[in-house]
Formats: sequence, structure tokens, C-alpha cells
Amino acid sequence: MIQIIETIMPSSSLEFSVALMIISICALIDILSPGVLGVTGYLLLTQPNQLPSRLLVFIFIVQLGYFITGLLLYFGGETLLKLIEQISEFDFINWFYTVAGAILVFISFMKPSKNSVQRITSWIPRQTTIRGMVVLGIIIFLTEFVTALPYFYSISLMNHLAMKPASSVPIIIGYNMVMVLPSLLLLGINILFKEKLQSFLNKIRSKLNELPISSILGAVGLVGVVFFNIGIRGILN
Repeated sequence: MIQIIETIMPSSSLEFSVALMIISICALIDILSPGVLGVTGYLLLTQPNQLPSRLLVFIFIVQLGYFITGLLLYFGGETLLKLIEQISEFDFINWFYTVAGAILVFISFMKPSKNSVQRITSWIPRQTTIRGMVVLGIIIFLTEFVTALPYFYSISLMNHLAMKPASSVPIIIGYNMVMVLPSLLLLGINILFKEKLQSFLNKIRSKLNELPISSILGAVGLVGVVFFNIGIRGILN
């Protein structure tokens, strides 16, 4: 990770406006967090009335982790980056994707009975608590932060250009806001156009309920293949 960052680091005489543009591009790359978007979609479909409180708590916990990590990296320099690199070398993220993908693919070949389907779907929680969202936020952060190369590069760039904290800290805050912008936009749409959005979501729910189990298992298998491919490529690399 450190070698990659050092390889693509520009000259220390880079103008502030250009550096800000590079950091903005990195933030846009980090905008599609599968964990945050997945939780947002789940809350929209299952708990639309509790979406603001649950989602804001979840986003706060995840981004608090990123913000603290960003500050530690900014003020701690390469020491923390080396630690993160050592953590990523354990490949637990890649192994997580590989194992999860293999399990999903295995499930997709099963032909469960109606009772089994009902039993499996009953495990999916329909209600969440604030404490549950805090725990979920911590899990998502710990699962994804070691892969946030654009985020680490942006902070290393600020260190490389010797940006003062008065400029760097607001940039880190703005970066964190951009990372969860899609979820915040969905939250805003849910607040402003709740009836229309819920009507649309109800159609999605009804279609999902009408889907045959074979279609659902096929979708599960496809997700499993994608996860397995991501994980195995990471391990081989």
C-alpha cells in the first residue's frame, strides 16, 4: 500500500487547487461503499418510518471511524499507514469475500422446501435497535476501512504537501460527507417525498415477494460469484 501511494504521489510543489481536485476525485471513487449502501437499502425496504434515526446513527458510527483514522493518519504519518498495511496483509477481507461468496454459491444450488424458506427468511431481522445500528456500523467500518486506498492516498497527499490542519481537517470532514452522499440523498428523498417513495418501494416489495425461489437463489448465486471473484483475486494478488 505504501509503495503504491509513494509511486503515484505528485510533486510537493503541486498547487492547492489541483490537490483539492485530486482529493475530490478520490472521494468520488470512495462514494460507493457496498456496506453503507446495502444497509441503507435494507432500512428503506424494511423500516422506512425509522430510517432517519437508524441510518443517521449507522452513518455517524462508520464515518466517525473513518474520521478518527484520517486524523491519526494525518498527524501520525506513515506509522499508522504501515500498521494498516500490516493488517491488510492478513487478507481477512479477501478471505471474507471468498468464503462468503462460496457459501452464497452453495446456497444457490439448494432446493429448500417452503418451510425451509420461511425459516431462513425469519432469521432476517425486520426491526433494528439503535444499539444494533451502532454494532453494525462498527462491523462495516472494520470490514471496509483497510481497502480505502483513495482515502489513505488523499491524507498522505495532504501530508506530502504540508497542508496546515486548518485546511486539512475540513477537507477530511468533507471527504467523509462525500463518502456517504448517496445514503444522505436517499434519506432526504425519503423525508421530502415519503409517500411517492414508499409507493415505489411497496411495488418492489410485492415483486420480491412474488418472485419464485429459483429466481431469488439465482440472484444469490450471482452475488456469490462476484464476491468469490473479488476475494480470490485479492488473495492471488
